Parts: sequence; structure tokens; C-alpha cells
Amino acid sequence: MVTAFADATRRARAIGAVVAALCCAIPGAPAAAQDMTAPPPASTAAGPWFVRITPYAWLPSVSGSTRGDRSAGDRSVPSLSIDKGFSDILSDLDFAGMVFGTVRYERIGLLVDLDYVSLSVDGNLRGPFRTRYHTNFEALLATVGATARVVDEPKLGVDLVVGARVVGLWVDSDFKGQGRFGLSRGVSDSATIVDGLVGVRADVELGGGFSLFGYADIGTGNSDLTWQVIGAVEYSFSNSASGVLGYRYLGYDFGGHAPLDDLALYGPILGVTFRF
Repeated sequence: MVTAFADATRRARAIGAVVAALCCAIPGAPAAAQDMTAPPPASTAAGPWFVRITPYAWLPSVSGSTRGDRSAGDRSVPSLSIDKGFSDILSDLDFAGMVFGTVRYERIGLLVDLDYVSLSVDGNLRGPFRTRYHTNFEALLATVGATARVVDEPKLGVDLVVGARVVGLWVDSDFKGQGRFGLSRGVSDSATIVDGLVGVRADVELGGGFSLFGYADIGTGNSDLTWQVIGAVEYSFSNSASGVLGYRYLGYDFGGHAPLDDLALYGPILGVTFRF
């Protein structure tokens, strides 16, 4: 029995020596096994390429004012105020589509954000004739920027952004006065506004599949001022997909260079990010 026990002990020691030798010959083997069971954080990517595409829904409230007809001697088309909450937007919304994308090779990349919104607004003007109006508002926004990664840590990534935002605006308004002396008139206006901008975006890993995303920019050009802030929480369902829940604010001071004098859109965003 003593001899059998000694043989078993020697075999166990030999097997242990072989396992130890393999672990020494393949450094990082335990960490590799751990990585196979845990999905990588949302801000990391295999290789030098990093691609993210996020189709999302933006549920904004809208405030602003139309420029109206200010030609000399003609005050028959007044400026209109637009102040719509989210519940009103749902009933007035004709169509909306948004997508946000980022492509990066090592530290240099490209950021693209595309938005299209179409709204129809009806109401009454104050006055003795109770003039009815119907306004259709369309906006196509494209934000494009070159990005440069200035912080690249395992749990923190920060990019500087230099680019431009282009917005196309179309406003069609029809006015119809009520009563015997009511007059009708329609007016259409459009503009394309191009602004240069600078910004910053950041990703912060929180662990457990959760991460934070932040973006902010400010610019000017054809408009007096434009600015934007986005903050979101992401949760990774897998190595290639995550859900996004956040808030976005976009503001414009057009300074008389567009059918609108000013415009602000603000509200929650909900989307899905795909990583390649």
C-alpha cells in the first residue's frame, strides 16, 4: 500500500510539473481564458479598426419662432412661435429618421450624424379675424467631423472633433382669415445653413456591460451660433450590440439667416449600437 501511495504521489507531482511548465510557456493563459468568458468593453475593438453605427429614435420637444414676412410695407405674414412638447410632437410628426456613426483607424476617425424631421403645425392667430394657419416644417441635419483620439485607456476614450454641421430648412405656411373680410395667403421659405464646429466625445466603461457616452460641440458660420450636447448610457448585450438610452439637446440662433429665427430640439434618445 505504501508503494502504491508513493507511486500515485509521484504521478501527481509529475502532472503538476507539466501543467506548471505549460503555464510558464504560455504567459497570460489564465487571462485569456477569462477574456473568453467575458465580453469586451463597449469602447474596445479588435485590431486597428473601430466601427460603430447607431440608428436611434429622438423624442424631442421643439421650441422656436419663424421669421415671417418682413419686406418693406408688408406685415401681413407675422412671425409664429413654435412651442411643442413631446406629446404634441407625436401628433404633429410626419416622419423622422436618425443615425449616428463612427469609423476610426487607430487614433484618426470620422464621425457622421444624420437627422431628418418633418412636422405639421396648425393653430389660430390672435386678432379679430381669428386667422387659421397651417405650417409644414422640414429639417435635414448632417454633422460630419474628423476625430483624433487624445486619451486611449482601457476604460476611457476621448476624441477631439473638428467638422461642420449642415442644416436644410423648409417652411411652408398657409394663412386663412375667418369671417366675411378674412384674407388668405401662403408663404414659403427655405435655407441651407453651414457652420464649422469643434467638439469632444468620450466613452467611459463602468463594468458589468455598462458604459457612458458623452458628446458636445459648438460652432458658427451662416448661423450666429449652434451647439449640441448628448449624454447616454449603454448596455452591451453581446460583443457586437448594445442598447442606448440618453438625452440630446440641439440649439440654433440663426440670426435672421433662415426661415426660423431660433430653434431648439431637446429630449430623450433610444437606440441600438452595432459594433464591427
